[in-house]
Amino acid sequence: MSCPLVIVWLDIHANEPVSSFRGKLMHDLHEYVKIFTDSQSCITFIQSEIHKKIFFILSGSFGSEVVPIVYDLQQIQQIYLFCGAISSHVNWAIDYTDKMYMFDHENDLLERLYREIEAFLRKSAHFYLQQADLFRDRVQDFTQGPCG
Repeated sequence: MSCPLVIVWLDIHANEPVSSFRGKLMHDLHEYVKIFTDSQSCITFIQSEIHKKIFFILSGSFGSEVVPIVYDLQQIQQIYLFCGAISSHVNWAIDYTDKMYMFDHENDLLERLYREIEAFLRKSAHFYLQQADLFRDRVQDFTQGPCG
């Protein structure tokens, strides 16, 4: 069974091996992360992933261009804008605050991201456990007694 989520990271410098953010994000999680350095291929990927929930990290330099395009897509679970100066993005970002957080420190972003993913997975697990219980109960409806 495939994972119901993907972390998408869009940053022109995302492929630089010396990036401390890249190292922290990819550590033990590389199978969950999809990295993009250009906006069009990132947008195309997001639009194609209709069966997964996307936790989307992007640099401030892409924010005002990309967020309005992907914001209303059902697969976007949460957006994390990672920028050097939050104040320089407030004017355009104000319309997206119910699904977007803004960060200027990588550890703060990663902590929030991992908390959100944990909550999502726990909620999903609870749903699947309820479904399993439903099917277990249905088995009882068809279990025949000793005379059966």
